[in-house]
Amino acid sequence: MKHEKVFVLDLGRLAKVITRGKLAADLVKVIIETEVLIKDTKDEDFHPPIQLSHPKYWKLKKLTAEQARVLQFQYSGLTDKHLRKSIKEFEKTFNREVLN
Repeated sequence: MKHEKVFVLDLGRLAKVITRGKLAADLVKVIIETEVLIKDTKDEDFHPPIQLSHPKYWKLKKLTAEQARVLQFQYSGLTDKHLRKSIKEFEKTFNREVLN
């Protein structure tokens, strides 16, 4: 299951939080993963906050997947409140679908 939430940040930047859930190996829990993409006013499409031209790009490549996600989140301009809101909406939607 996948949920996308777009936030409008300062100076017109858009940040999209993509939340995915997958069933854990024990088939009881759901593992939630998030991805952050940004779109500045001059951009046509959403893209990761840290790209090839970003000074932290090579550091990003040396990190684990989880550490890379955290670094991308930090450079997106989103706050923890934005992330919590997106995850809460995902859980609400997921619970509704499971109950039906």
